[in-house]
Amino acid sequence: MRSLLLEAIITKVVAKRMKRRNNKRYLRKKYYEDLSCIPSLPLGAIWRRFSAKSRKKIHRRKGELEIADWTMLPGGILVTVAEKLTLIDCLSISKVCMSWNTVLGEELPSWQRHGLPWLMVSGQQNKETRTCISVLENRVWELELSEAHGKYCWGSFRDWLIMVKNIDSFHLEVNLLNPFSRSQISLPSIWNFYHKMVLAGSPSENNFICMLLHSQCCELAFWVPGENSWHKLKLTGEPFEDAVFCNGSFYLLADGFNIRQIDVKSIYSSIGTGDDDFGTLSQIETQIHEVRRPGVFQLQEEIILQNHRVLRYLVESCGELLLVCRYFSTKQSAVLETQKLEVYSLDFCQLSWKKVEDLGDQMIFLGKCCSSSFSAKELGVGNRNSIYFCNDPTVPWWNEWDSDHLKGILTRFGFNRTNVSNWGTFRLGNEEGERFRFHGDIDSWTYTWFTAPSWWCYRNIPPVGRS
Repeated sequence: MRSLLLEAIITKVVAKRMKRRNNKRYLRKKYYEDLSCIPSLPLGAIWRRFSAKSRKKIHRRKGELEIADWTMLPGGILVTVAEKLTLIDCLSISKVCMSWNTVLGEELPSWQRHGLPWLMVSGQQNKETRTCISVLENRVWELELSEAHGKYCWGSFRDWLIMVKNIDSFHLEVNLLNPFSRSQISLPSIWNFYHKMVLAGSPSENNFICMLLHSQCCELAFWVPGENSWHKLKLTGEPFEDAVFCNGSFYLLADGFNIRQIDVKSIYSSIGTGDDDFGTLSQIETQIHEVRRPGVFQLQEEIILQNHRVLRYLVESCGELLLVCRYFSTKQSAVLETQKLEVYSLDFCQLSWKKVEDLGDQMIFLGKCCSSSFSAKELGVGNRNSIYFCNDPTVPWWNEWDSDHLKGILTRFGFNRTNVSNWGTFRLGNEEGERFRFHGDIDSWTYTWFTAPSWWCYRNIPPVGRS
């Protein structure tokens, strides 16, 4: 009896469901077959409901596209995109996600460009941290550098620092230090005799050359990886004031604006054949280019030297050899007062110095120990056609470890310290505008320019705003 009752209930429920389903099919068929017989109000309601459902589907599809997983973008594509962007733009995209930061933060010399120019503060040889100034970001960094304790910074080549330890009054211990990768290369000790070191090539590539300079004695010394000592070269002629590496050669600036060229191939060849006499090289090929003086020096050299002390720098910029003349005041009351800077480009065809009125896209970073140039467009900043410089001494052959007598000199002679600075900027072509005056801080030794590599910047620096 109970089973018959249950079967009847199930049959009734199934019949109702079938009837309801047939009614829905009939209505749907009727709507599609004869739209004219449907009242306007239900038709409008159905159309609005259909449109709303369609819009929801479209929004749902767009939402699926918006939340695409960009972290899965292949590293090769990301690197290709980064090559087309400025450094500041790359700093921004490196913060999108950890995977992008990892790709851009790898040490990839095959595609890495210049990093950011930094200044290393002097007078910190007894500390295990070094204060660094990022002038384009207006930011100060404290780098932990226990390897640099007890050492002076003597110059740089890109992201490598030249560190010197004063062993005694006659000997110096020299090594190359990368403050970002912490790599080090020890060099043979040298006499406390030279005033500058110039590198040809990056120490990371292991095929570089180090060259030491002593201007007054016209003496050079060379070292290549694998050698146990320095190889000296004695030159004749005019003393030289500065030197730079450019297009496979060392270029030395003589007092009379002439240029001496030394091909690095001849250095390798002479050292490789053992052609030296007790460490002195004799068969290195050198070329002397007698270059016409800049026009202003041809006409007014005596007047210029009466009113100014001129410090000259050689700078490599986009394969060109530039001469930067820095004019100091000769007044005793104006200590280290820079009044103007001029730039000349060497025309190898006519062997003359041509005045540069505009640096274009380039920015020059000028220093006693090292100078370099950067592309404002590549960095993504608006400081083109500018020269950044430090409070360099007017005598190029001084070194920091021999300059303790300068500390406190401003106070001893009663000079005003309120307007002195450690570094400044000069915009080329500004000679006709506001009168330029820069007072260097003679109490502090000049700072050193070097480069914070882009991979380190991607890992450590937050996005930088454009200036």
